[in-house]
Amino acid sequence: MLKKSLFTAIAMAVISVFLCSGHSEAQVPAGKWWHMPGVAKKLQLTDAHIKQLDDVFIENRMKLIDFKSALEKERFELQNLLDKDRLDEKAVFDQFTKLQAARSKLEAERFHFLLEVRKILGRERFQQLEVLVKDFRANLGKRLGQGQRPMQGFGLDQESE
Repeated sequence: MLKKSLFTAIAMAVISVFLCSGHSEAQVPAGKWWHMPGVAKKLQLTDAHIKQLDDVFIENRMKLIDFKSALEKERFELQNLLDKDRLDEKAVFDQFTKLQAARSKLEAERFHFLLEVRKILGRERFQQLEVLVKDFRANLGKRLGQGQRPMQGFGLDQESE
């Protein structure tokens, strides 16, 4: 039983690290990027698309708040167990498993949002968004080094339109 639990915890940790490190296949920017005029224009978003994205965003954020809170509670409890004078290895491991489960729920909800965005945008526009994000991230260091605003080039600046 302990071997199975250990394997599960390690597997969840690897998946969690993989997702958190940005190596997932598809990525969308944080925040309400669909309200950026340049992005909305490039993706040809209609008012209906924007409303759908707003609705999904609100639902997702409410869940993320709860999942982040649960994650912090599990992290706090693990730290409390590790801080005790006498280490209860089984309790620490069990708590670590709870922490990983909380992390997994948070990442699953983030991925759910990504899937909803993909459904709303469709394949072609979703791929366009991925290219916009990739280009934005690739050029972020250059923009900052030249004293430009971080979001310049992603639809927030008037010059890019």
